Formats: sequence, C-alpha cells, structure tokens
Amino acid sequence: MRVSSIKSNQFSEKTYNADRVGWLAGEVMRHKRLYYSGKPEIADIDYDRLEDELRNFAPNHPVLSAVGAINIESGNAKVTHDPAMLSLDKTYDVKDLQKWATGHEVMGTLKVDGTSMSLIYKNSRFTLAKTRGNGREGEDVTAKLKWVSDAIPELNGTGDFEVRGELYCGESSFVKLADEMESLGLERPSSPRNIVAGILGRKVHGELARYFNFFAFDVIGLNGFKTEMEKTHWLAERGFRMPEPRLLKTSTDIEQYLAHVRQLIEEDEVGCDGAVFSYNDLSLHEEMGVTAHHPRFKISFKWQGETARSKIARIDWATSRLGIVTPVAVIEPVELSGATITNITLHNAAHVRGYNLKPGDFIELVRSGEVIPKFLSVVTATPGRADLPETCPSCGSTLVADDVRIKCLNHTACPAQQSGAILNWIKAVSIDDLSDKRLQSMMDMKLVSTIPDLYTLSVDDLLTLPSTKEKMAQKLFENIQRTKSAPMAMFLNGLGIEGAGQTTWEKLLEVFPTLERLRAAAKDDIAAVDGFAERSAGQIVDGLKRSGHLIDKLLGVGVTPVLPDTHSDGPRPLDGMIFVITGALSRPRKEVEDSIKRAGGRLGSSVSKTTSVLVTNETDSTSSKMVKAKSLGVEIWSEETLMGRMI
Repeated sequence: MRVSSIKSNQFSEKTYNADRVGWLAGEVMRHKRLYYSGKPEIADIDYDRLEDELRNFAPNHPVLSAVGAINIESGNAKVTHDPAMLSLDKTYDVKDLQKWATGHEVMGTLKVDGTSMSLIYKNSRFTLAKTRGNGREGEDVTAKLKWVSDAIPELNGTGDFEVRGELYCGESSFVKLADEMESLGLERPSSPRNIVAGILGRKVHGELARYFNFFAFDVIGLNGFKTEMEKTHWLAERGFRMPEPRLLKTSTDIEQYLAHVRQLIEEDEVGCDGAVFSYNDLSLHEEMGVTAHHPRFKISFKWQGETARSKIARIDWATSRLGIVTPVAVIEPVELSGATITNITLHNAAHVRGYNLKPGDFIELVRSGEVIPKFLSVVTATPGRADLPETCPSCGSTLVADDVRIKCLNHTACPAQQSGAILNWIKAVSIDDLSDKRLQSMMDMKLVSTIPDLYTLSVDDLLTLPSTKEKMAQKLFENIQRTKSAPMAMFLNGLGIEGAGQTTWEKLLEVFPTLERLRAAAKDDIAAVDGFAERSAGQIVDGLKRSGHLIDKLLGVGVTPVLPDTHSDGPRPLDGMIFVITGALSRPRKEVEDSIKRAGGRLGSSVSKTTSVLVTNETDSTSSKMVKAKSLGVEIWSEETLMGRMI
C-alpha cells in the first residue's frame, strides 16, 4: 500500500500539521520496510520517536495499525495468520507499567531482539513456519526453519496447534555466521538482529539459518490452559527454549524483574531490548480483547534512550574478577543524555570480532537513562581486521578463547582477578568504609591477597594504612568482624560465582537449606528447581566446586554464615518434599503451588532424583515427566491426593 493512496477521511489531524503528518507517515512506512528486509537505517529508539510523533498528531492514522512490513520481495510464498500476529503497545515509564499491572498477576518475559515467527503443528508434527509479515499475512519459511534445532520436528501427544515465538541469533552464533558468510563471498552482516530477517528473505543459502535459535512464548489452538504460566510450563516440558518467563505479583516483583532484564541486556549473549508483560489470567485476555494494532492484555517495556555518533580512538581491554577480558572503546567526546561520553562498553571479544571493530571506525552509540553507554552499530568502517589481545593486560598470562569471550586462567595470581574478587566480597557482605582505594593500599602493603585475609587483620595492621587513625582503624576492624555472621545468601553471593546473584542463592536455599546440602547438589538437582536452566545449574555446581578451597578457608578463619529461618513454629505436612506438577488441574496452577509452599513443600520444574512427588491428574499420560518419574521411582499423586496430604 502506498502512503500517498491513503485518503484524508481515514484519520483526523489539524490542518497546519498536514505536511508533517504526511512526512512522518512516509518515514514510518519506509523504515518498516527497511527493518523487515534486514537493512535498517536508524536505531529502534529513533523509529519509536517517529511513530510516537505521528501518533500524537494523528492517533488513528492507518500506518500506525500496519503491523510489520508490507510487500517485501523475497520469493517466499505468502501465508495468512489466524488469529493475527499483532504488534504490542509499549511504554518507557515504569509508573505507567505498574499502573497497567495494578490488581493483576502478570507474566514477564524478555523482549528478544529478533524476528517473530509462527510454527504450525499438525497432529503434533511441525509442518509450516511463517514470519509475522504485516501481522495478518506472513511468508512461508518452513525450509529455512528446518535448519533451526529449536524448531522441534515432533512433539509428544496429538493435536493441531501453533507455537509462536522469536527467532534470534546469539552473539557467539553471529560471529560464526559472519565468518561463514564472508567465506561464501557474501556481505558481512551488520548485526545479529538484522541478519535473521536477511537470511529468511534470501532465495539461497537457507542452510545459514542453522545459526539461529527460537524462543517460544505462546501456544495457540489447545484447550485447558487457564493462565499464561501454564502455557509456558507446557512449552518447556516439550523442550522449547523460553525467554525467561516469570510470574510477578507486586510492583516490587516488576521492578526486580526489570533489574534482571537490564542486567541481561548488559551481559547476556542473547540480544534483548526490554521486557514483555501480559496478564497471567487468560480469561482477562478474552474479556479485554484487542485493537487493530495490539492486544490490550499485553504491553512491552523499553528504556528510553538517545543515540549519537562518534569515532573510536582506541580499544582498551581489562581483566574482570572472573578472568574475563572485556573491551571498552575510547571514543572522541560526544554529548549524550546530558553527559559527555568518552568511553563505551563493547561487551565481549565476540562483539569486537563480529562487528570487526577497530580504531578509526565511525560508530553509533546509545545511552538509556543511567545505563552505561553502549555500542549500537558501525556507520563507517576503516579497512583492516579487529585486533584481539593474546595476553592478559593484568598479569601477562596467555589468554584462552571460547565462542564469546577471552579469559585469563591465572585465577590465583592475576592482580586484577584478586582485587576484583575481594571487592565483590566487600560489596556482597556490606563491609562499610572499606573503599576500593583502601583495599588497594592493603594489597600494595601485602596485608591482604585473598578474601580470608580480611578476617586476620588486626587494628594495628589497619593503623598502617595511609591516613588511617585509631578511631577509623577500630571502626574498620569492627565492620569486617561483623560480617563473619552474614546471612548465608550474602556469603554465597560474595563468592562471585558466575551466573548467580543473591536472589539466586535465596531461591536455592529454599530447596537446599544448608551449605553442606548445597555443595553436595548435582547439576540435575539444581536444574530441577523451578526457574533454573541446565546452563545456569552447571555454572553454579562448577562454581561451588572451584570455590571449595575458598569456602573452607573462610570457615577456618571464623566466618559462620547464618542460615535462613527454618520456620520454628512447628513441622508442616510437606516439609522437606519437592514437587513437580504436570498437566491440567481443577484449580489454577498458581493456587496449587501456593498451597504446596504453605504446607512446607518446594517446587521443581523438571523431574530428577531429588523430586519427591509428581502431581498430575493424567495418570495414563506418556509425557516426558511421567516417563522419567516412573523410571526414577518418584511417587505420583493426583491433585486430590495432594490436597488430602496437606490437611
């Protein structure tokens, strides 16, 4: 549809804004086309500004309800969507988000930066893959999706249904894909997001889609679900990757989830640019309905930001407490969000290699709120190849590389790792008045080289520090000694294990309530805890093993972490038992889960040897959870049996 063919009576606007509205409509449509053909010219936030300005002048303009791209030429057959794959309403204001959520449980998921997809299953077999397209008509990309390992070819059971989700390219996959495309004589891709749309639109080289992954976030066409979370459980049980779904009950829950998402944006290799929230109760979805553009029961949240352009002067590399050597671009000074920016994060080695970043490149950067400014894209590249360091900038050790990062393995003698680990401990257990500068003085004077050394310091030792008098030395000593009895979750967080924060440990301590039980837990045991994936479980188990000597030394110098409250108000009927639920229930799953918790039980997401009971009303089911429960000898209770045991 050409913008010039839109009739003026289709929307209302002030006469003196007519030229501006016409220009905005044309720009919005042009950038839609460029985005969905994999060749965007502007950043998302700049596109959002165009759309928001058009909406302000002409809220009913038909361009605003045009979802996705229109008439993209790729050679793929057109296929319809039923129901339509609508866009999402969005907000940049946390207060607006909380107001929208007030009075309702909501489910939060990552807003993955990729291409929305629909996978059609007939009799539980994958038969068709469709892009979102304009929301009502997409393109048949089945042949390409068959290369994607997450497009599961056959699922347990029977039935016709649709799985919707996001196709994306992770950081490490992007590096490999970019290298292969270059070897094939193709243009090197500009970003992980753009290359997904680009490969889907190609008539050849469909096999390159093997570098993509698929996050599922919805299933359509099956009955029996009462909540969004039940849908995610169903999808996860069948092996689909999930975009970090989480049930959120309060405003605090939403704020904590947004903090988690922001951390992932900064650190994770999966590109995401915000979060999506939907009312958990599916009956509200039917009640509220949809507009021509978006569902009323769902909203996306993004951090508002500003972009600017500058030139890279040099790239500095620094070693973190975990031994990861990370890059920072020193750029020509530029004003952004009221600040003068001279440094921006480049995330990791894969980012530098994938985008072929080097001094002299003219780049675009973004800053959202108080977030560290970060790289968006290369505007103009200088000739040559990205240069990655081969030795640690802190200790000179030879570096090793994985798909995404380069690391220094000299964990015990690398100064940057030692000081970083101690600083992490100081912040985690809250040792007041012990600043970075004071710690550096301690290390320079050989008073401290490891975390346990902090607890062997005397007041006399502290008096030797520069500008430290008796009153401050005594205060520092008391502050350090006070943390010998830090809560267990703070103690564990202080170990600095990759992929685990304090809330991680708090959740694990609900299932493994002592340090001994937690240290003895296997990867499968932790993966069975609700909300823990196999990857994070592996990181935690490996991290605890590597930290074994440190834990023993801390205990040896008198550190005695305090265990969480074990409910001294008497035993409860399900104390010490771990439950996994599968299949439809007579009550909302959340009610059943809350009942289990009140009775002292814990919840797991998958069956393992630590599972006490599998709860299901489908006793003849052949689901993977049922098969595994029977093979491990796990008890199987009906919902009625469970309720009876809690009396």
